[in-house]
Amino acid sequence: MKKNKLVLLLFATIVILASCNKDKIDETDFPLEYRYVLMDTLGNEKIEFNQGENIIFSFQIINKGSEDLMVRNFLGYPGLFGVYQINTNKDTLDYGYPYDGSCSARGFSIPKNDKLDITCPWVNTENNSFYHYCLDPDPDLHQAYLPVGNFYTFIEPTIEIPDLITETKYFEIKFTVK
Repeated sequence: MKKNKLVLLLFATIVILASCNKDKIDETDFPLEYRYVLMDTLGNEKIEFNQGENIIFSFQIINKGSEDLMVRNFLGYPGLFGVYQINTNKDTLDYGYPYDGSCSARGFSIPKNDKLDITCPWVNTENNSFYHYCLDPDPDLHQAYLPVGNFYTFIEPTIEIPDLITETKYFEIKFTVK
């Protein structure tokens, strides 16, 4: 008899815990999709660029959910849009980042069925639409295009939606300048 009461108590506890968890936001209700791409200045995605062609970096967080979301600022992550070249002797040459600094916004709003798009060109440009408002270009930084060679860029941001999810994602893109 005691065994049956214990099983019944355990079952009741599981049911209560399951129903309590339903009161919290279920992360499947707010599916996020992430994209990290390189583009030319016309917005075409590509991984092969001609020498002298500018490269636009774009990281997107897409809110496919039915609610607006607030994502904590993840731009403090060092290395967003960093560029590296692997030399023939397997050494890595660090070319740096295409911006000077990032803002200290507390977070970014992503409306339902919309996206947050962080973009930045490698070479400074007068076209401000290439810059996300939170990235500060330095006029003296990256006045030269990347040389011919094989490169890679990676980002590993920690995305946090308060009281919902925190996840770290890793994205790497290998690209060529010919």
